[in-house]
Amino acid sequence: MAPTSIRPTISRFSVFWLTLSLVGVNLAALLALILTGTDVSGLGVPRILLYILLVSGGGFACVWIFLRLQRKRIIEPLERIIEITHAITDGAVSGRIELSKTALLDVVRVADAINRLAHKAAKDIDEMRRLERVRSEFVANVSHELRTPIFSVQGYLETLLDGAMDDPQVSLQFLEKAYNNALRLNALLSDLIDISRIESGELKFSFRYFDIGDLLRDLVHATEIRAAQRKVTVHCDIAENSSVYGDKERLTQVMTNLIENAIKYNVDGGDVFINTQHIDNHLHISVRDTGIGIPEESLPRIFERFYRVDKDRSRAVGGTGLGLAIVKHILEAHHAPITVKSKPGVGTTIEFVLEG
Repeated sequence: MAPTSIRPTISRFSVFWLTLSLVGVNLAALLALILTGTDVSGLGVPRILLYILLVSGGGFACVWIFLRLQRKRIIEPLERIIEITHAITDGAVSGRIELSKTALLDVVRVADAINRLAHKAAKDIDEMRRLERVRSEFVANVSHELRTPIFSVQGYLETLLDGAMDDPQVSLQFLEKAYNNALRLNALLSDLIDISRIESGELKFSFRYFDIGDLLRDLVHATEIRAAQRKVTVHCDIAENSSVYGDKERLTQVMTNLIENAIKYNVDGGDVFINTQHIDNHLHISVRDTGIGIPEESLPRIFERFYRVDKDRSRAVGGTGLGLAIVKHILEAHHAPITVKSKPGVGTTIEFVLEG
């Protein structure tokens, strides 16, 4: 609600009551003289007037000093607060109220409260801008990632309809390519659904104790053919009693992604080392490869959705670009921050710790 002219200002309010107090002091002084039996009439009018002038003069001097101090300690700081607050309201959220040392503590506390509110507003605005930027990038990336396999399938089918079906060898080859792109599209949609459910909180986790050692051995066995195709050897060093507390299905998703990445981005004849180790009632899990590695400038971004260190290689070996983002979200739900160490040409190590 906008302020109205009916409301008194601090200055007017102070002048009124101080003047009223001054008049009251004079009247009280005269009343005191009368009550003490002093013959007021005997003092004479000049002496009474002189007395009133002296008392009033001293009183007005005190009022003037008070108003001057009030101006410097209260009015000017409040005017500064109003000026900066209006600027913040108009969009200058970076503005902050700075008061002189003479300002009263209560006024300083008001300014501090407004500064904290402005700081929070600035952070909220920055976060909204970041989320809007992420949303725009996400929509653009999804559109691009979906368009590629759809256009590929469309192109292969059009070629077949235009007469390539008459050639059995060509038709089979194009059908296989269309099928592979359909599989890629299905994997992308599945990952999009997973990450959407995780980020929205819709995906519920089922935590219980289980032996992750058995899970890792099964995954290594399941990836033997793919590792053999890449001429990669997978080594598995599992500690005894590798029991952890977590969602078995989602941790299977995590380890599958990490092991497949370690194989895909390895070199021919390379190695992958899967290790578990007990540390203070927790299980330390690591996946290390001897592959191409990740440049240092890319490490902070590898868990971003659709971020690819090497786009050409990533598309050649497959993948949706969402795997590591899903891994990060799942491990965050397990309160297990993930760490990555990598050096180009040497390899990459990804580690996390689960409650044992």
